[in-house]
Amino acid sequence: MTVRGVVHMVGAGPGDPQLLTRRAARLLGAADVVVTDRPAADEVAALAPPTARRCYVGEAVDDPAWPLARIVDLLASHAGRGRQVVRLEAGDLFVGSRAAEEVEALRARGVTVTTTPGVSAATAAALASGTVPVPGTTVTIARDDDDPDVVPVDWDALAEVGATLVAFADGARHHEIAERLLAAGAGAATPVALVCDPTRPGTQVAHTDLHGLGAMQASPPATLVIGPVRRGARPHR
Repeated sequence: MTVRGVVHMVGAGPGDPQLLTRRAARLLGAADVVVTDRPAADEVAALAPPTARRCYVGEAVDDPAWPLARIVDLLASHAGRGRQVVRLEAGDLFVGSRAAEEVEALRARGVTVTTTPGVSAATAAALASGTVPVPGTTVTIARDDDDPDVVPVDWDALAEVGATLVAFADGARHHEIAERLLAAGAGAATPVALVCDPTRPGTQVAHTDLHGLGAMQASPPATLVIGPVRRGARPHR
């Protein structure tokens, strides 16, 4: 009888293992292979057995992120060998990630896939920075990068909405984001919180405005919270 593996798509949350769902922790504890985007997920991936294989498919210092097709090939290959594969996606599965495309491609190949949601890095970043959207305002979440598999963000439309915006973007694109929003009519004094590694011991938060955003430096993973917010106490870890 042929043994078939399974690819478990798991939302890794914002980085703190204490914020994982119980199902996510159980799947990690039984994993043969763990596939993550970057070492930032190591604290979560450490819940897998010591014998589990670790694979990094995200952008590194000297390497670009793997294209979608290559990631799917890797996942399908391990599943085809009868392995239990956990694919960790930062935050929630379908918020600011390519999980939907990976699931679709795997199922098209006949690979069994399960999905487990996680705490979104968008809300976690806001709380970690001590800011929450003003009640009654709209909150929009966007991901901006050069990935050809991702629909480009319409910054002009977002500026017109005037909502609180949570954006996942590479630090090199902060200047472009600020310029696009300002050109579309957003105010230069619009508040911005820049959050790195939310909920983890090394969480860093910087506050500026759209005018100063382009000059801000940040290392990924970083999240921008742009627009009307209330400042409050930052949660303790």
